[in-house]
Amino acid sequence: MRTSILILLAFMFFPAVLGQTKESVDSKTQKELRKEEKKRVREAEKAQQAAIVDTMVNLRRFVLEADYLSNQYGSRVVVSSNLNFIIVDSTRGTIQTASISGVGGPNMMGGITADGNITQYELTKLPKKRGYSLRLMIMTSVGIYDIFFNISTDGSASATLGGNWGGKLNFHGNLVPLGLSRVYKGRSI
Repeated sequence: MRTSILILLAFMFFPAVLGQTKESVDSKTQKELRKEEKKRVREAEKAQQAAIVDTMVNLRRFVLEADYLSNQYGSRVVVSSNLNFIIVDSTRGTIQTASISGVGGPNMMGGITADGNITQYELTKLPKKRGYSLRLMIMTSVGIYDIFFNISTDGSASATLGGNWGGKLNFHGNLVPLGLSRVYKGRSI
């Protein structure tokens, strides 16, 4: 009698144990599948972003919206990206700096806005899908500006601005398609 009760109990618990094992294996498999799916989605998003960046730099239609500015000594200042930017629009370019307070300056926003013609545009694709190196010159009414861009395939970018006067100003931020940019342009010199 005792043996039959033990056998009966064993059969009752055996499906439960087997079910837990299957469920945990299925759970692990599902977790791995979700992880692989997320990885595929991230790779597809990276490829799409790289294609967008490639199109922007080749068509010469983008805006570098700066999150912060720095000088040649490494001093950084956090800035508003819709007020501090470099626009490249085919053969025209705009450089603007402005303060959050928006007081003073030639552009009436605490900074300067310079429009001009792009006289030189040298784009170099970096090896191993790292991005682009771009050199351009903008001739404005206040001088000629040499700008060196380092552009990543994910859209992050930095630009070093050199002008007629000594010193450098660095813009650090993201590249945005010209049509999607939300910058506010001040009064140009």
